[in-house]
Amino acid sequence: MDLLPEELLADILRRLPPRPLAVCRSVSKGLRAAIDGRGILAALAHRIPRSLRGIFVNCVDQESPCFFSWIENAAPLIDGELSSLGPVSNRWREVVHHCNGLLLSLEDEKRLYVYNPATRRWAQLPPRPKGFGHAEHLVFDPTVSLHYEVISFAEAPRKPIPIQPDIEWESWLQGCSEYTIGEIKKLPAALRAKYDREAEREGSVEWPPSSYAAQVFSSRSGQWEERAYIREGDVAATLNDVWSDPWGLEPTCEAPRYNAVCWRGAFYLHCHGGFVMRLSRLEHKYQVIKTPRLDNIFTRPRLDVDEFLREYEPYMDKEACLIQLVREQELLDNMKPSMHLGKSEHGIYYTALLCQQLQVWVLHEVSESRPILEWELKHKADLRPSFLQHYYMREDRENIETTWELDCGEEGSNDQLDYGWDSSDDSVINVKGEEGVNIGGRHFGIRDGMDFLGYHPRKEIAFLGNGFDGFVYYLGSTKLQYLGTFYPAQCRDRQETCESYIYTPCMDDLLPDERNTTHAW
Repeated sequence: MDLLPEELLADILRRLPPRPLAVCRSVSKGLRAAIDGRGILAALAHRIPRSLRGIFVNCVDQESPCFFSWIENAAPLIDGELSSLGPVSNRWREVVHHCNGLLLSLEDEKRLYVYNPATRRWAQLPPRPKGFGHAEHLVFDPTVSLHYEVISFAEAPRKPIPIQPDIEWESWLQGCSEYTIGEIKKLPAALRAKYDREAEREGSVEWPPSSYAAQVFSSRSGQWEERAYIREGDVAATLNDVWSDPWGLEPTCEAPRYNAVCWRGAFYLHCHGGFVMRLSRLEHKYQVIKTPRLDNIFTRPRLDVDEFLREYEPYMDKEACLIQLVREQELLDNMKPSMHLGKSEHGIYYTALLCQQLQVWVLHEVSESRPILEWELKHKADLRPSFLQHYYMREDRENIETTWELDCGEEGSNDQLDYGWDSSDDSVINVKGEEGVNIGGRHFGIRDGMDFLGYHPRKEIAFLGNGFDGFVYYLGSTKLQYLGTFYPAQCRDRQETCESYIYTPCMDDLLPDERNTTHAW
C-alpha cells in the first residue's frame, strides 16, 4: 500500500462505499491520513443518511414528544409520538438523544429505549449500573456499522459542603444532605474559612480526569460495560470551572442543552464548565476543547420607558408600570445566554443566543495551516428587526399558508414522495414595521425569548422557535422564514420547549421488531 502513488491511492479509495471507507480509517495512521487529508470521506457524505425529515421536540408537561415536520414530504411515515413503544405507563416519555436516524428515549426516568421512528423497530436497554450520571448519549454511524452504543459518563464530583449539625434547618429541608447558599453564608467565620480552603484545594483538580470512566452499552454484546477514555493533550478545565458554571449542574428548561453529535468518526460532547469533549471511539481517547468565551459579547437589551408605558398603562397605573419596568430590566441584566452544540455543512457549530441576538462559531480541525483545534466566529446577528418586519406578525397569520406542521404519524401518507427537505427558496415575505410597536395587534418586544431548535444537516440554515412557532433563518442571506406552529395537542399552562432534535431518517438498522416482545427487566 505504501508503494502506491498518492494520487492512485486516493482514486482507489474514492471508489469505496462510505462504510468500508470509514473502516479503512482504523487500519493504519497512513490510511487515515490519506482519507482525511484528501477529504474523501467528506466527498462521499451525500451517501450518509442526512435528509431532513423534521424536528423532535420535548415540551414542558407533555407526556410524549411532538414531531414538527415538512407537510409536503410525508414519507416514510414517522412515528412522531413513539407510539410503537406502547402507552406511557406512568408519567412521561421523552427523547434524550438522536444520532443518524435512531432515537434514545427515556420513559418515566427509568427505562431507556433505542428506537427507529421510520422502521418502528426498537430495543429496551437493561438497567444501567449505578454510580454514573443521568445523561446518556447514543452513538450510531451507519457508514461504519449498523450496531450502536449508548455512553454514560461519570458525573463531576460535587462541591464540598461543610457539616455543622447545630444549624437550624427549615422543615422542608430536614431530609437534605446539602446546605443552601444562604445557609453557607451564615456559617461561623472559622468554619467558612475552612470550607473555602477545602473547596479551593479540591476545585483545582483537573476535570475531566486523565482517565475518564464511562458506562457503555453495546448492541453487539447486549450489556453495559465500563470503559476508560484516555485524555490527549493539555487539560483545559478544572472542577472549579464546572462548579462555577453559571447554569449550575441541575438541568432546567432554560439551561443550555448539553448535547452531543457525531462527525467524521469522532463524538463531540458538550459539558458543564465550558468545554467540549472530542472522543475517538476507535482508540478510546479524548481531547478537551474550551468553548468560546461569552463574557460581554452580547449587548444587554434596554427597555424603553415610553414603549413600556404604552403597552402596560391600559392595565395598571403609571407607578406600578415603572416598578414592573425596573423588575423586568433587572431580569434582562441578569439573563444568561443559552448555548447549543450542533453540526451542519461545515462541521461542528457552537451557537449562543440571548433574547434575539445570535452568534455562531465553527470548529476548525487540525491541519497544516492550523496546528490546534480552534473556534472561528462565523455569524453574528440581531434577529429582532427581522421578526418586527415579518408577515408572521400580521393579525391574520392564522390564515397564512404554512409549510410545516405538527405530525403525529397519522395514516395515509404517500410513501412514494422524497422526504429530504431541500428548500432553496430564500424568499421571505415582509411587511413594514417599526421597533417597539404593535403590528396587526401582535407585540414582539425585546423580552420575547427564542429557542434554538437545531441546524439543517447539510445547509447553512438554523431552526428557531418563538413560543411554539417555528422559523428557519438563513445564515448566508440573514433572512427569516415562518414555517408553522408545533403547538402540542392538550397543551397545559406552561408553554415551553425543553429539548429539540433534528431528525434524519435511516431505514437500515439491526433493531428487533419488539412489538410482541416483553422484557423481564
